[in-house]
Amino acid sequence: MKESQKREVTARQSGNRATSKHDVNLRKNSVVYFQIGLIVTLILAILILEIKSPAVSYSTEPLKEVATVSLEDWNQSFVKESQQKPLPKLPEVSKILPPEVVDDNTPEAAIMPDFKTIDISKESINPNDLRPEVEKEVETFSVMGVEVVPIYPGCEGLDSNAARKACLQEKLNSFIGKNFDTSLGEQYGLSGMNKVDVQFTIDEFGNVVNLQSRAPHKALEAEAKRVMNKLPKMKPGTQQGKKVRVIYYQPIKFKVQN
Repeated sequence: MKESQKREVTARQSGNRATSKHDVNLRKNSVVYFQIGLIVTLILAILILEIKSPAVSYSTEPLKEVATVSLEDWNQSFVKESQQKPLPKLPEVSKILPPEVVDDNTPEAAIMPDFKTIDISKESINPNDLRPEVEKEVETFSVMGVEVVPIYPGCEGLDSNAARKACLQEKLNSFIGKNFDTSLGEQYGLSGMNKVDVQFTIDEFGNVVNLQSRAPHKALEAEAKRVMNKLPKMKPGTQQGKKVRVIYYQPIKFKVQN
């Protein structure tokens, strides 16, 4: 029994050894076959590319001949000879006959303008014309001495100067009575009859200028100026048909009842 078992064991071992050697040989052969197949595939790919791509031939142009210069010629200075054209011979001018005028076939002949000289010394110049005009000062008159007094709005239809003057006085009294604040006298402790003297000028444009006032209190003077500055524009007074300035005096009287 023991011998039979030993035989079986040795048979198995020998079989296993043979199998293992066979497997190793198969592995080596597969690697070799793979390498051979890879090489064949690369060769076939190269052949296919060469067949598909056309052959191109490159031709090089021949180089042009270049002039060579020696070292001695290089050191010499180059001088460019310029050929001068011969000047055309001019025809001789006859000393006896006058020169002939040759037409140059120009489309239009140049015409010089005819300039005339002016003698400035012969002209008479008035020195007064060179002086700037000086505006004449507007004359000033009093309301009593002017020919035509300033015309207040609403007094235009009157013919005589006396009527226009009376209308002016009436309009001024009415305007002052409506606008002057007489309560200022009581506020500042004034009593009885009070008088504010006002003097102004109606200029050549009909505006009130150079306004002056005098009163028992500064507040009354300021009130008088405020009222007179509100006067409307008038038609200026005239003297011999020219616009003039007219000085006017206007007293303002009011009574303070205590």
